[in-house]
Parts: sequence; structure tokens; C-alpha cells
Amino acid sequence: MNEIAQVIVNIPVRTVNKCFSYSIPSQLDYVNVGWRVVVPFGGRKVEGFITGIASGDISGLKPLLDTLDDAPWFDEHMLNTAQWLSNYYLCTLAEALRLFIPGKAGVKSNSAYLAAGEYDEQEIIKLLAGKPVIYHQLYQFLFNTGKQSLTQLEKKFGPDTTKIIRSLVRLGLITVNTVTSNTNRSKFVHYVELAISPEEAILTQNALANRPAQKRLLSLLQEQNTLSLSKLKSEKISLDTVKRLVEAGVAVIKQRQLLRDSYADIHCISSTVKLTDEQQTTLAAILPAVENKQHKSFLIHGITGSGKTQVYLEAVAAVRCMGRQAIVLVPEIALTNQIVTRFKARFGDDVVVIHSKLSVGERFDAFQRLKSNQAGIVIGARSAVFAPVRDLGIIVIDEEHEFTYKQEETPRYHTRQVALYRGKLAGAPVLLGSATPSLESYYQALTGKLQLLSMPSRIDAAILPRVTTVDMRDELAQGRRSVLSEALVNLLTETLKRQEQAVIVLNRRGYATFVLCRECGLVLKCRHCAVSLVYHAAEKNLRCHYCQAVEAVPDICPVCQSRYIRYFGTGTQKVEEELNKNFPQARIIRMDQDTTGGKIESDRIMQEFAAGKYDILLGTQMVAKGHDIKNVTAVGILAADSALNLPDFRSAERTFSLLTQAAGRAGRGNLPGCVVVQTYNPDHYAVTTAAAQDYPSFYDKEISYRLQLRYPPFTELMKLTILADSEQQVVKQSNELAAILKQLADQCDGVEILGPVAAAVARVKDIYRMNILVKATCLDHFKEQVNQAGLISRADLLIDVEPVSLL
Repeated sequence: MNEIAQVIVNIPVRTVNKCFSYSIPSQLDYVNVGWRVVVPFGGRKVEGFITGIASGDISGLKPLLDTLDDAPWFDEHMLNTAQWLSNYYLCTLAEALRLFIPGKAGVKSNSAYLAAGEYDEQEIIKLLAGKPVIYHQLYQFLFNTGKQSLTQLEKKFGPDTTKIIRSLVRLGLITVNTVTSNTNRSKFVHYVELAISPEEAILTQNALANRPAQKRLLSLLQEQNTLSLSKLKSEKISLDTVKRLVEAGVAVIKQRQLLRDSYADIHCISSTVKLTDEQQTTLAAILPAVENKQHKSFLIHGITGSGKTQVYLEAVAAVRCMGRQAIVLVPEIALTNQIVTRFKARFGDDVVVIHSKLSVGERFDAFQRLKSNQAGIVIGARSAVFAPVRDLGIIVIDEEHEFTYKQEETPRYHTRQVALYRGKLAGAPVLLGSATPSLESYYQALTGKLQLLSMPSRIDAAILPRVTTVDMRDELAQGRRSVLSEALVNLLTETLKRQEQAVIVLNRRGYATFVLCRECGLVLKCRHCAVSLVYHAAEKNLRCHYCQAVEAVPDICPVCQSRYIRYFGTGTQKVEEELNKNFPQARIIRMDQDTTGGKIESDRIMQEFAAGKYDILLGTQMVAKGHDIKNVTAVGILAADSALNLPDFRSAERTFSLLTQAAGRAGRGNLPGCVVVQTYNPDHYAVTTAAAQDYPSFYDKEISYRLQLRYPPFTELMKLTILADSEQQVVKQSNELAAILKQLADQCDGVEILGPVAAAVARVKDIYRMNILVKATCLDHFKEQVNQAGLISRADLLIDVEPVSLL
């Protein structure tokens, strides 16, 4: 009996959701579970992941072609996590495994064309009878030159090349070969250095009197000892000159791996920090789990400026002392630089960074350093949770409440859940930290599933900023139509006079989607659900995305009869114009998606602002999170309540979190801070409790609504989005799917099917979308039914388990 590899092929086709069997040739008899391999599949050569080895009859099976690495890529924990992801989030195993590799695929396949040599000239003329002369020319070119790519042929024979090639292939005159290359490779730099002693080099200089090029190269090597081959051109030294010195035994060419790292230039000096009593108490609760290699989950509820990052540093230091590795996660790439700076000051080159804006090469090098134990600390956004650490000792999730920890593309995992699962497998504690914990995490802490650790005081007894709430309805009544209130203009004026800095946050969520009365602040809400109605421009009506209720758009406000009822939204560019008009001397920098396109552009903006090159930082929610700049004493929050008007049960939570986090940017040094919150709903509990920095009061109010309406954490949700090319088709397909889901729900306890209903953005790129919501106390059995029904393989269906948005 021979060994057979069970392989998951890495191709982006959801209908291919099973293992394929391949024979293991003798030259690859060392491979086992976890190896990445190259396999033939449908006429191509593709990447595959070995998930099992069996014995059996190999007749009729295609063999493995090659391996992509020198060792297994996936360890047992990675494979187990991928299988759990597939079951929990209803994605294919290939989609789950792909999360653990640096890019989408480790193999790139290209077609190459070769002339068939078994024909004589007369046979070729006969086969090409009636064809244009270019057919014969292309064949002859391939016969003379050998294998060529389509790109090379198109350059020579023009745009009709593909048509000609297909014809020649059908005639049997040329054959197609698939050429594969490894997309994940280490990068090496070649350099030349002296192979003789300094004394011998002096003697050799005299012997090279008649060879000026070699003599000059030798002189350079005497001065620098090592020269990169890529830089020799600038010195006007040819490779032939190098080769002659090498042949003479004077020099030697070597290579070393070049580590691609955009964060390599961050060098900081660590300072000694004396922990506060709160930090010491928190750390003391965590360290036993670290030392005992015990999986335990902690929620660190620390107000803004309480020093949570220092606790992370000390916990990670304890893990590294034990030789184990650590993963530290931040919610935004924009926050990476600040925490990298803190960790590099403490741990130096032991830190690697992983996030989606880095090149595949940079991520590959980071992965290699981790796999070979050259580094022990990973810092990054949500994808870093899949880093290939061999001995995981702790996972830290900073700002754990952030919705950016949820992946919005298939597979739609939540980083927090993956971290908890990886921690469980590895026997590693998981730290969740936030000033505004998610309702789910805080509920789990109060019910004992997480251990709650509180840090209610700021470092050095710094006081929380003074918060002023501005009712924008009063501004309108006084004839002020500017996006900047009088209170905010006054605050900025005083701040700039004192040469201090300010942050302006524009809460752009809900841009032009809800109807607002600017006279009394009314937002039209569904009478059956605790969410606002959404304006649909195509139908010119208001619709609830939960119960499908439809209402006409009123001409006047139903409460105060004002005609100031309109759609709401303001962009950062408009705010920037207002700031420039009011403060022409101020140095203003804007930070939003338009200005942070590069992989470290957001880091550059924050560094320059922290260095004092700008007076005012204007941005969307990314500027409200995690930044610690001592000279920032003023914060303005515009459209503070716009998230309240989204048709989502989490809208109040989003609003409270944003206001609290944004306000926390002010007064983090020795200077007192002031915050102006501009709102049309000054009496909403999310606004009042955020202004008071009172999380417990907000939680008590919000959790009561969640219980009444049966929303998480009291239920589990699943959102299914149906896609189709036409509105008629999407309605038909969604109704059919709803019927299937109701049949599956009948086999489970307490499962409720809501919908279908049009998505908030009903058409994206000419694809129509409708949503179905599934609600239950526990969805485990229902998910099994969905999986068995084969729904996860449907190309017209997106499944989102535990959605953070129902839009």
C-alpha cells in the first residue's frame, strides 16, 4: 500500500469544498500533514494544503509535484483553528487556511507555449493552408526560440496573438506548459568582500598596477570591507571586474537574506516606569495564568489614560522570559506605530509587525522570523491573530470593543473569538482591554466568563477632560449654520493662543441616510423597532431594515411642524474649509481614507502632529482612538449623534464608545483638557453618559434594551445576504432561501427567521442585495443544518455569523 495525501486546494471557488487525493512520490516522501504543496488541478498547477495522510491504492491518482517550503507551514493548532473557523463561521476550509499564509496564494501559475517539433515543413504548410502568414511566423518563432509566455508573444505579434495561439493549439502545432513560481520567497542581497588579510591586500595592490578597475575595487574593499553588488554600478565597476578578483582568490561573493520591514527604522530608548497601584494589582491577577500556562480570559476595563499599555508590556515581558511568544492586536493600522514604538523601546528587534497594508514580502519575512524563533512578539491589526507563532504565551486585544476587529469579507470572523480559541488551544491567557468594553464582553465579565479587572484612575492623578455638550438646535435657532459651534470656535481660539493642539473628530457614520429635523432634533424611527428608518432614494420612502415597515417621507416635522427636515451629512473637506476660514493662521492636517492611502501614511501624519508640526488634526473616527499626545488639550466632536440614527441595535453603543474614546484624547499630559460635543440629541443616554465618562450607567441602560428586544448578548445572530444581477432575481432567490431556512429552523429550538428585506445599500456594483436575519439563543445546531444543506457553497450567498452591522 502507498501513502496518499489529502489536499485542500487553494483556489477562490467556494463550490470546491472538499479534500482531493494525490499520490506521494518517492522524492517527496518526507511530506506530512501541514505542508504546502504544488498539485495538478484542472489543467493547472495550484497550491494545496495537506490536511491528512492515508494509505491506499494510488492507481489513477495524480502525484504531488513539489513543496513550497522547507518544513510544514501549518502546525496542529493552526489546522485545528482553521477547522473551527470553517465550522463556526460557515466558510470553506480553504478560506480558513488561507488566513494563515502571507498572501492569498503561495503559487503563481503562468502559461508558456512551445512549438511541437514532430512536423516537417510540408506538414506544417498543409496544416496552415488558408491561414494568414502570421500563423506560420508565430509557429516558426516558437520553434527557433523555445518556450515563450503570452506576454512575450503579444509584444511581437500584436493583439490577435491569443486567437492565433488557440488555433495553433487546436491544430497540434504548439503545446501549452504551465509554469509555476513561488510568490512567497525570501529576498537575498549579494555582496562582495575581501577573502585575504589586510597585509595581503596591500601586496596585491602593487600587483594590480596595470589593472586599474580591479585595483580601484580592491581599494574600496579595503575601505569598506563589504560592497553590495547592486551598488557597484554607481561606482562604475563592472561585474566582470568583480569576477576577476574572485577568480584570483582576492574577493568572495556572498549572499544574506534581506528582511523587508517598513518598521525597521523605529529605534527608541526604553525608560524605567514605576507601576501605579492599579497597574500592579491588574498585573498580579494576570501573571499566575502566564506562569502556569493557563488559558484564562481577562477584561481590563481601564478609563482613557489609565495606563493599560504598560500592563500589556509587563505581561508580554513575563511571557518572553518563559521563552513563549506573544500576539498584540490593535483595531486600526493607524494605531500600529504608536504601540510598536512603545514595544520596540522595550524589546527591540524581538518585535515584528503584521497588517494588510504591508507587502506580501514583508509579511512573509515577518512570518519566517516568527517560525524560526528569531522574533517573539507580533503586533498588528486583526490579521495578526493568525501569525504562525510556535509557542503562544499570551494574546492582547487593545480597544477590544472596536468593530474593526470583525472581518467584513469572507470568512467573516471576529478577531476576539479567534483569539479566545487560539488561547484555549495554546494554554495562553487572553487580555481584552478597553475604556468602553463591548456589551458582550462586559456582560461575560459580570457573569464570570471573563475576569474583570478595573483601572478607574488616570496616570499621575491626571483628571478627565471637562466636557461641554452643545445642542446644535440652539445654534440653528440663533442663526448659526456653520458646522462649528460657537463654543467650539471659542475653545479652538483659546487653545491656539496657548500654542496647544486640538483634535477635531467628524463622526461620519450615517452620512445622508436618515431624515432629521434640524429644528427639534427629531429622527424618524420605526414604530415597531428601536432603530431609525432609512431613507431609500430610489423609492423615495423610509424603511425599517428589521421588520420591513415602510413609511412616506414627510414634508414637515410631525412633532414641531418645521420645514427644516432633511437628510444629514457633512464631509471632512467641508469641515476643513470651515476651519481654514475661522483660523487662517492655524496649521491643519486632515486624516481620513483620502489622505492615508499608503501603508504607513497614517503613521507619518500622527508622527508629524505629535512632533508639533500641526496645530489641528482633523479626521474621522481613526483619530479618536488610542493616540496619546501630551500637548492635545482640546477635542471637538462633530455630528456626535449620527451613529444613533443608523438602523442598528448597536448604534447607541457605537456612539457612547466614540464619544468616550474621542474625549479621552484630551488632557493626557500635565495640561487640563476640554471637549466640545456637538449634537442634536443632547439628552440621549449615550451622549449624557459619555460626557460624564460613566460606562456603568450606560451599560445598565443599554443592557435592559437588549434584554427586552432579544439582541446580543442574550441571543446569537446570523445575517445572510443574497446577491443577484437584477431586482426581480434577488427577490425570487431571497424568498426561496427564506423558505429553506424556515424548514431548517423547524428542526431546531427557538430559531427565528426575519426577512428577507433589502440591504441598506441595495445595489453595489450593479449587484442587488437582500438580507435575511437569523436570531436564536444558540445557533450551533442551526449552523450544522446550514452546513449540511450545502448553503455555504452557494456563490450567490454571503453568510455573516455574529454580524456587527445589520445594514
